[in-house]
Amino acid sequence: MKAFLLAVVTAVLIAAVWAVALNRVQEPVSEAFATQGVRL
Repeated sequence: MKAFLLAVVTAVLIAAVWAVALNRVQEPVSEAFATQGVRL
């Protein structure tokens, strides 16, 4: 049972770290799809 709980906690921590990393890397939609002729 301890191994299962450790695996669950580890999975949650890894998911949280990846969520923070992706939020820093991704651009907002208004910047990612904006060109010179586009108004949002």
